[in-house]
Formats: sequence, C-alpha cells, structure tokens
Amino acid sequence: MSGFNPYFSIAKRLLRLRKKPITAKRLGAVWKLYPNDWIDNRLLIGRPFEREQLDFAGKYITSNQITVFFDCGANFGLYSVLLGVNAPDLERIEAFEPVARTYSRLVTNLELNELSAKAAAHNYGLGAKAENLSIAFDASSSGTATLDLDEKNNPKRHFKHREQVEIRTFDSQFTDKGQRAFLKLDVEGHEAEALKGMENFLTNNQCVLQIELWEKNQEKIETWLGKRGYFAFHNIHHDVYFKRNN
Repeated sequence: MSGFNPYFSIAKRLLRLRKKPITAKRLGAVWKLYPNDWIDNRLLIGRPFEREQLDFAGKYITSNQITVFFDCGANFGLYSVLLGVNAPDLERIEAFEPVARTYSRLVTNLELNELSAKAAAHNYGLGAKAENLSIAFDASSSGTATLDLDEKNNPKRHFKHREQVEIRTFDSQFTDKGQRAFLKLDVEGHEAEALKGMENFLTNNQCVLQIELWEKNQEKIETWLGKRGYFAFHNIHHDVYFKRNN
C-alpha cells in the first residue's frame, strides 16, 4: 500500500475546483474527464485506477488469442478504451453501461480513440430477465451505480440520484458459439443476476471471467459457476478470475 503523498492530495483538490471537463491524454489514450468524478480525478493526476487488473487482462487476452471482450459495467470506458488501444488482437468489444449520463461519456471516449468500428456501446444493464429497474448512483463517483437494494440504502454512501434503466439478458443479445471471450463484470452487487442471464453463452463458448465479487455473493457465485465447469484461478484485490476446466 502506498503511503500518503502530499502532491496527489493537493492536485486532486485543486482539480475539483474546475467544473468543466478536460480532454487529456492518459495511459496512451485520449479521454474526456470530469475533475469532480473520483476515477477521472485519479487519471488526471496520474494515479490510474485498477492498474494491475488492466495489465493482467491485456496480457491474458494477448497470450490466449482472445478476440472478443465484453465490458459489463463499462462506466466511462476505462477497460474498453485501454484494451481497444493496447490489445490489437481484439476484434470486437461490447460495452454495457445503463446510466444515461455515464453511457454518453463511454461513447465519447470510444469515439475520441477511433474505436467505434470495433467497439459497440449498449445503454442497458444485464440481468436474469428483461425488466426496468431503479439504479442508484453518486454523481461524484460514476463507478458506484448499483441495482443492489441493500447497497442503495447504505447510509455510508451518497446515493442521491435514481434513474430507471433497462435490463436485458445477455443471452437474448448474444448467441455466439465457439468463441474465446474475456468478460469483465463490475456490476456493483448485481453479479449473480447478470451471470444467470448469460448461462447459454458461458456454456457454448470458452470464456474467462473477471468478476468484482462482493463478499456476501462470493460463495453463491463460486458454487453457481462451479456447477457449470468454471473455477477460480486468480484474484487481484476484489476481482476474482474464472475459467472453465478443459
């Protein structure tokens, strides 16, 4: 764990005084970043988010000749953009972001990096059935948007905003077979429901999953995936990686 750095502390506070977005190049990609957003602020001051996970995903995709990346809970496109730029063997990227404002930012960042030809952005969330749900989010941290009922009522979080979002099942949209795919799930407590909706895809394709697992869901999800032949083979912080037994 890194110690306190006064430069970063001062820099992030000064940046938050700026209300307008900043277009900047970071990590070899171009971004439209909002200084008041927690993750954007980190990128702007040079403290990238999930550096280890991004490095692992890029190397795994390249070394295992994976051609399809599914970014489930894409936020403003951190993974989709960086893997789109740095993993040239990826032929297709599908990015999912249900919150309208954040989805608009995702589209902008893909366009800034000329990735629109191979990256598709989808303005809906993933679940076990088609429905409309209320999502809660904190305007100062786009990555915290959640469908989890318990989390939405968490007094330690500042979920002052609500929005109705569309939910679809993954399997209703993607019927591929025989693909080598990498799926990143960062859906803030909704991971069990999202997985149920992609059971056919997981069965019919050779998938690797990176799941940000909440502790209360971990045992249930590991059991569910285990029954379908997937086992955990790696972890980085709260992200657990699964692949299928050959």
